[in-house]
Amino acid sequence: MINFFYLIAPEFSAYLTGPVFFLSLAGLGFVIGILAGIFGVGGGFLLVPLMNIILGIPIELAAGSATCYIIGTSTTGVIKHLHKGNIEIKAAVYISIGSMLGAVSGDMLQDGLVLLAGGNRSLFEQIMQVVFVLLLLVIAWVMSRESRYNDASDIRPVTFLQKMKLGPDTDLPQSKQIGVSIAGLFGIGFSGGVLTGLMGVSGGVLFMPILVLGVGLTPHLAVGTSLAVVLVSSVSAVIKKTLSVSQTGNGKVSLPIAIALLAAGAVGVRIGIAISHRLHGERLKKYFSIVVLGAAVMVAVKLFVSLELF
Repeated sequence: MINFFYLIAPEFSAYLTGPVFFLSLAGLGFVIGILAGIFGVGGGFLLVPLMNIILGIPIELAAGSATCYIIGTSTTGVIKHLHKGNIEIKAAVYISIGSMLGAVSGDMLQDGLVLLAGGNRSLFEQIMQVVFVLLLLVIAWVMSRESRYNDASDIRPVTFLQKMKLGPDTDLPQSKQIGVSIAGLFGIGFSGGVLTGLMGVSGGVLFMPILVLGVGLTPHLAVGTSLAVVLVSSVSAVIKKTLSVSQTGNGKVSLPIAIALLAAGAVGVRIGIAISHRLHGERLKKYFSIVVLGAAVMVAVKLFVSLELF
């Protein structure tokens, strides 16, 4: 019989304990909250590897707890961006439908990877670290590319989703995009949702570049729309993770960790949103790519140390 307490506060080992541990979590939550507000991401792409590298929290538990945190930060961000008109509602709805299904699939894939590793926690974490590094490097490269338009321009190039001849299409009035594939929007959501369920990554780290380069949204519209989708996929992932257990028999979400992160993260995200509105769209993209590249380097160093490569 499963102990309900261990589903919401599972036991785990970390580098720190007691008040120092929770103060460190709050500090991480505050910093990641600022970045989440600036770039329209939930922050999981940084939070999960940092919780593992700096604090020693197992990746599986870090991913589940970070997803709870993402719900809090993205809710704050969505309210702010709705007020400022920075959400492409139709795109957000179609992408969100795909993200809900993807989040559930991603959590199932995580269970499959644990089984593939034969229950070896170290091997599982190394597999996840490799996936993190590859994902972050690709995103950093994509976001470092120059856009062919800026926020103020009325001229929008034909995007990939406009070229897709798959199923019905829709118009996105706020970004002045016509004939955007609905199936393509659904696919974007599903892919981001898989990342949420698998890695505790909000999906915003994927949505942000794709909404800009593949859908044709301006960087500021992409930030708000990304957060709206992130909120939906994170709720789906947390429900799935709360109703299931890890291979150790414990829960995949720690509410004490999530609460400590959220306490400071809610403040940080408000600061981040205020900063984002002071930045030009292209500068927003460049800073985003630098942050993502830095995260990739940190995860790679952790991986190399665990493999005793240096």
